Amino acid sequence: MALLHPVEITETGVTASYWRITHVQADFTAGTLDAQLHGYLHQDARLDGRMPLSRMAFRFPVGSLVVGEAISLPAIYAAVRVAPAGQDEDGAAMPPLFAGATDI
Repeated sequence: MALLHPVEITETGVTASYWRITHVQADFTAGTLDAQLHGYLHQDARLDGRMPLSRMAFRFPVGSLVVGEAISLPAIYAAVRVAPAGQDEDGAAMPPLFAGATDI
């Protein structure tokens, strides 16, 4: 599973279109889950073993991301889709970066 969504990497001007969760760490005592997405030029670049162009980190409450006794990757992808893309200069939440992403 991955997300297909073009995101321009500010530092380089290159656009990463294929985003995949690569790391997940849950702290059940603190109730948090950290997830990292790596962005690649496209799916073939990842399959060919290319290095990711960018990395994005997300932190979520762990409770809604566990199904039964297992961490749910589909639930993490769903949380990434609605996570605000930071805050604007007034402190208001910015629209989610991956809201329009396609599941692949």
